[in-house]
Amino acid sequence: MKVRGRLRALWTPRILAALAVVALGMCWLPSCGVRYVVRSGYYQMELMAAREPVDEVLQSHELSAGQEQRLRMIATFKAYGKDTLGLSATENYDTVAVHWGRTIWNLTACDPLSFTPRTWWFPVVGRMPYLGYFVESQARDMEEQMKGEGLDVYVRTAGAYSTLGWFRDPVLPGMLSWSEADLADTVFHELAHATLWIPGSAMFNESFAEQVGVASMHTWMVDTYGEDSPQYRAVLQGERDDKAYTALLHLLAADLDAVFANSALDSQSKLEKKALLYASIPDRIAKSDISQKDAYTRWAARDTWNNARIIQFKTYNAADDEFAVVLARHDLGHGRTDVKGFINEIQTIMHPVGAGWVDDPFVALQAAARVP
Repeated sequence: MKVRGRLRALWTPRILAALAVVALGMCWLPSCGVRYVVRSGYYQMELMAAREPVDEVLQSHELSAGQEQRLRMIATFKAYGKDTLGLSATENYDTVAVHWGRTIWNLTACDPLSFTPRTWWFPVVGRMPYLGYFVESQARDMEEQMKGEGLDVYVRTAGAYSTLGWFRDPVLPGMLSWSEADLADTVFHELAHATLWIPGSAMFNESFAEQVGVASMHTWMVDTYGEDSPQYRAVLQGERDDKAYTALLHLLAADLDAVFANSALDSQSKLEKKALLYASIPDRIAKSDISQKDAYTRWAARDTWNNARIIQFKTYNAADDEFAVVLARHDLGHGRTDVKGFINEIQTIMHPVGAGWVDDPFVALQAAARVP
């Protein structure tokens, strides 16, 4: 059978070693955690079995011309990331799961009157502020369980993910319909995870990878098309809107924090003010500098807003100002960044020479950002 043949060809001792580590780690988990890891492992193996080498898929011509173009670009991004940006070389995205029909779902849960997320501990990756699912009904079951505990819950789809080098992650089918800039950003983001991962700090790792992904994408676009090209100008326009929207959400989170910290309010009053603040998002967009206000308003209205949704935003956008200070030290001008230099500085901040990992990566980053 074709799929089984590919599975044997791609099955490596590294995968077996990873499963052994997970099995040992599960001994320390509660029964629900064991079920989650085992179930996730099953679907992970299903995804691994669906992988096909990129070269074979391209030779089969079963993809559209646009999909083939995107698939070829991924190898270009990986080579550029390694040779020019100093990102770790990985075997990720050397395969593609063309016929894999599942959607990845991401769940976060949070206290309704603070930005204190529910976290889960797992072997290898440590404590995480979200759960991933390969079946929507399983994510919805956990959503109801978390709601039953009185928590805010947010479930969304995820277009890509990383196993941090434990498996050879494939290109997912949906990625082949993305824009060139979004695809580049995502590939560089995932390569950043493989380059530097701080144990036990998912929020820092995601925010760091977000910075690397964007800076790398800008550098690649300028090197490839030029600073004054239509392709790069379009990226800059979209980014201006993204930055305005990000600033809007940071301000909203600060307003919510002020309500949650107000000791003069009882819980019911806080919940009422919280609802009013979330309801103000369309008006905030209308009054912002966002150029495509209708598009952002439609996107914001797709799901319910609550603290869990803000926590997901915070996970990928924490310490933006501090990261910007460090990034500026490695600005090469004209839209380009010395990404390798930036990563090396973050590595040194998080793991000083002669010492172990810092206790709090955000505190360490704040201190580094204050250094002239």
